Amino acid sequence: MGKEKRIRIGVVQFNSKTDEPGENLEKAVNYIENLVEEEVDLVLLPEMFNSGYGTDELVIKNAIEMQEETIETLSALSDYNDVVIVGGMVNKAGEDLYNSSVIMLPYNEPVYYNKTHLFRNEKNVFKPGNALKSFDFAGVKFGILMCYEIGFPEISRKLSREGAQVLLVPFAFGKERREIYEIATRARAIENGCFLAAASQSGRCPSMELVGESRIVSPSGEIICDCGKGEGFCLADLDIHQVERYRYKESGNSHGYFANLREDLYR
Repeated sequence: MGKEKRIRIGVVQFNSKTDEPGENLEKAVNYIENLVEEEVDLVLLPEMFNSGYGTDELVIKNAIEMQEETIETLSALSDYNDVVIVGGMVNKAGEDLYNSSVIMLPYNEPVYYNKTHLFRNEKNVFKPGNALKSFDFAGVKFGILMCYEIGFPEISRKLSREGAQVLLVPFAFGKERREIYEIATRARAIENGCFLAAASQSGRCPSMELVGESRIVSPSGEIICDCGKGEGFCLADLDIHQVERYRYKESGNSHGYFANLREDLYR
C-alpha cells in the first residue's frame, strides 16, 4: 500500500460440505495461502465456511466442535502473514449460539460480529446479535454485515455514515433469490458510495442451491471482479480515495448522495 491509500482484498468462494468440516477448513487455508502469495491485505471467506450452511443438529454440532481449531488456524495465518481474515462461522458464547463473522486482525484476539437479522430457520437455532460492527486496518475502515442482511439498507447506511469505506459481506445465499443478490450487492455500494466485497458459498447445501458469484463492487456499482459459479477466488486493489469522491462530489458519474443527505427528515 502506498500514498494512494490502496488496499488489496481477496474474496473466496467454495462449497462447504456439512459432513466434512475438517476438509472445509483445509480448503479455506489453501485459498488464504494462495491469496497471501498475491499480497492481499485482507481475505474474506463465506458464511459458515468451516461447517457448511445449515441449521440441523449435525451441522451445528460440527460447527461448535470446529470453532476452537478454526480460530487457532486463522489466528496463526493472520499473524504469520500480516493479513486480516474475515469469515462466517458459528460462535458459541456461553450457552448462546450465534451465526457470526469472525474478524481476525494480526496479533489480536478474535472479534465477532453476531448476525443481527436472522433468516428463516436460523431463528430456531441462533440468538440474534444486538450490535453492528466495524474495524480499522491500514488506515481503512471496514463494516460487516451478513447474507440476508444485504436486504436491510439501514445496516449498510449506518455503517457507512459511521465511516465504513468498505463493506464486507459473507454469504450463503440461495440461487432462487439470485436477483436479490445481484441487485442488492450493487445497490448497497452505489447508495453508500463505498466498496463492497461479497464472499458466497457455491454449489449445494442440504436446504438449497447456492448462488456463488462472489464479487467486489466499486462505489459506482461496477463489478470489479467476480468468481462466477465454481470454486476459487478473485481479488482487487481498491482506491479508497474513490469513496470520498462518490459520496461528496457531484461530477461525472459521481452521485454525491452523502453531500445531499437530509438526515433531519429521518429522525
